[in-house]
Amino acid sequence: MSQEPGLHDPLFVRLKAGDEQAYVAIYNKYSKFLLQAAYNKIRNKIVVEDIVQNIFISIWEKREQLEVQDARHYLLGCLRFSIINYIRSQIVENKYISFSQTGPQTETDLFSKIEVDDLSNIIEEGIRSLPDKTQEIFRLSRFEHQSAKKISFALNISEKAVEYHITRSLKLIRAYLKNYYPLIFMFLYL
Repeated sequence: MSQEPGLHDPLFVRLKAGDEQAYVAIYNKYSKFLLQAAYNKIRNKIVVEDIVQNIFISIWEKREQLEVQDARHYLLGCLRFSIINYIRSQIVENKYISFSQTGPQTETDLFSKIEVDDLSNIIEEGIRSLPDKTQEIFRLSRFEHQSAKKISFALNISEKAVEYHITRSLKLIRAYLKNYYPLIFMFLYL
């Protein structure tokens, strides 16, 4: 049942206040639904379980900032975003592995390699445009897949500072890549 506009989901209100029982209730109420929805898109049980687990970890870590009106809608949005990121990473990883092992085999492969290299260079330029600390935290988070907690411990800063740098880096990179959107979309969808 959907909430009236402006009202927040009661379980998420309790979660925001740090109520662990509300977190367990949210997990129990929605985890099977999310697992099934993810499995319908990605037919790999291990990947699906990781994606859903990461969604719930993120919810707990960001609980104090959450403003959720419709839990189901919010969780589906998280799932959609996670699946898109997973698919994108698989496409790039598969293309990289293919080209690094065999090199371009045909003219089409050569153009694809050039596109991958161009896109990689554009993204790398965007990352290099970040301030040093933000760049370091972004690389640890996105390339080395370290949690905010691990990064905060390694760099001796608060988890809030890590989250700030990650959020900032994503905004700055998104702004940097704005001029390249047609190229990126062409690459991803062709």
